[in-house]
Amino acid sequence: MASVQDVFVIPDGAAGALAELERRKFTAEEGDHLTLLNAYNAFVRYGRSSSWCKNHALSFRGMSRAVSIRSQLKKYMQRLNLPLESCQGDGKRLRKCLVAGYSRNGARWMADGTYRSVRGDQVMHVHPTSVLFTRKPASGWVVFHEMEETKKLQIRLITEIEPDWLLEYGNVATGKKASS
Repeated sequence: MASVQDVFVIPDGAAGALAELERRKFTAEEGDHLTLLNAYNAFVRYGRSSSWCKNHALSFRGMSRAVSIRSQLKKYMQRLNLPLESCQGDGKRLRKCLVAGYSRNGARWMADGTYRSVRGDQVMHVHPTSVLFTRKPASGWVVFHEMEETKKLQIRLITEIEPDWLLEYGNVATGKKASS
């Protein structure tokens, strides 16, 4: 899902307001990665049609592409004899996996509403399409999938994490004092 751009179709105007309500049905409090997973799982379970996607403000083309990419990844894993494991709906386990893969993309929330990267202490802003655009993560920490530079540095595909996970799974110093 992270490889597919803009799976949510949010037009301008009144139609956009309705589409935004549909998008919220998939929203995971933890952030964008789990929101995308919710949309993917719903598409696979109930949809797989362009009319279903249209009714739920999703791009049929994008969702179909995500199914194809997942199928290709599964074949590669089987060919390489890698174990096929699922988080079985365990969002915490999935978020820990994200930290293991994207630990260098960790960031800490600041009081002014920006984030500071764990690598380079860069000031970053949440992209307006993120579930966390108007929310402060309870832990104050996130991992992001990509950065985009426009007039300011923005982070996309953001998920809340626990700062200790950066130490445990990503070998990254967070600046947080360890307790004994």
